[in-house]
Order: sequence, then C-alpha cells, then structure tokens
Amino acid sequence: MGKNILPVIKRTRGYLLYDIKGKRYLDFYQDGGRAILGHRMDGISGVVKSTVARGLTPAYPSIYTYRIEKQLKLLFPFVSEFRIYGNMERALAAVSKNEGKLIKQNNLVDFPVKSEEYAYWRPFLGNDLNWQEFKYFIPILPFPGNFGPIVVASNTITTNLSLSDPLSPLLCDMLIKSISLIRAVKKRDCKDRSGFESPVWERIGPYLRFKLSATDYSILYKKALDCLVLLPPTPLIPGIIPCNYENGQIKGFMDMLRLVERGLYGS
Repeated sequence: MGKNILPVIKRTRGYLLYDIKGKRYLDFYQDGGRAILGHRMDGISGVVKSTVARGLTPAYPSIYTYRIEKQLKLLFPFVSEFRIYGNMERALAAVSKNEGKLIKQNNLVDFPVKSEEYAYWRPFLGNDLNWQEFKYFIPILPFPGNFGPIVVASNTITTNLSLSDPLSPLLCDMLIKSISLIRAVKKRDCKDRSGFESPVWERIGPYLRFKLSATDYSILYKKALDCLVLLPPTPLIPGIIPCNYENGQIKGFMDMLRLVERGLYGS
C-alpha cells in the first residue's frame, strides 16, 4: 500500500505544524504516537542541554538504565521485568529469540494489536486490555524523533530476554522525562472527544482506527489536507485526536467529514 505524501514542515508548536508555504495544520498523525504529548514536550530541551553539558552522550554503561526502569515501574507496577533496546528491530529480535520464532512488527496493522506473545501499549487507552494477560508488551512512548529506545515489558517472573542494550545517557534521560510526563498527563483534562464519532473510523479513547479502503482513505487524506488537518499517511496507522485545539481549527474538517460520510454511506 502506498503512502500519502506529508507536507514539508518548517516548524511545530504543540499539535500545530507549519509548512514552508506558511500553512498551519492540526496534527492527527502525531508521528505515529511519538508526539502524542505535542511536538515540544515540556522539559525535553532542558534535559538535552543538561545531559550534553555533562558530556553524557556515549553509549557506555550508566545509572540511567536503572532510572528508566524505576520510572517504568511507577507506570506499570504489575510488570515483573523490563528490557530496554536501541530500536524496535532489536526489541523484536530479543522477543523472537526468547520465543524461538520470528515476531514481526505489526503494531500499525491493527489496533490495539495483540498476539499470543505480546501487545503494543499506547497511552490513554484506559482499561480496554488487561496488560497482565500478555507475556510481553511494548509501550509506544512519546519521544522526539524515531530514534528513541524501545522498552519490552515482561510479565514472566523469570525472563530469558537478552540484556538491555547499552544506551546513550542522553537518550535515556529523554525517555525518563517522557515517562514522567505520561504519568503526569494522565491527570490532565483534554478536550471532549465525543463529537468525533464517525462510521469512517472506530474511536478508542483518543485513537481513530480507520475503516476505509486504501483508495477511499487517500481521498479523505487529501481532503483533510485541504482543510488544514494532517491525518496519518496510511489507514494502517491510527489517527490521534489532539488533546488541545481551537474549534475553528477543526470545523472545516468536520464539515468535510460529514459530506464524505454521506457520500460513502448515504444520509
């Protein structure tokens, strides 16, 4: 399946994207969930400045892996053990090796995805899944860019997963800040999402699982861009309703959506 083309972005603020032509888009893609707290997460720039100033950039053994695990235990108190790997490929390879069979990355194909071995955890889903039922789960945590460490949480008391990768304290410190923000944001009020019900998607908390074919989705994607709303480049990736926005930023998109609904499903 081909992907729709994303606009060229010059800068961001919160859930707003500014392209090179001066247009301002409301972001329902949010980098696949990595920007669910907005594109300028509170305190991240300070973390980067402080850690770099201390020269803590090489991927040598450090206390930061322990600090990540401490934050994770506060977020997931029921989990037996955590492993932290340099990327998703390394994380899935560790699970595959432990299970004796290949575990592929498919968290974007269905949502929420689960298998006999593992599931992908996303923030603010509520209690739709009992995470203790899975041998493993992989939290999709907010992180600036696609180079963030990947956590594997094991619900098995004695796990044979390979040891965590040595990681740069800079990346570790950013992930620690991300986890602490997720824990704090749980208590923060977002805008009401009840107006986002539609036959075009299934809404699960702030997430939108699209029900359209690739062709119909491509049409919706382009119409959304015309309304200054950015959807995920493919319907396999769940959309995310921004926590904060102005009603005027969403009105044109919602009016267009109702017209699309009538065209696809009738009145």
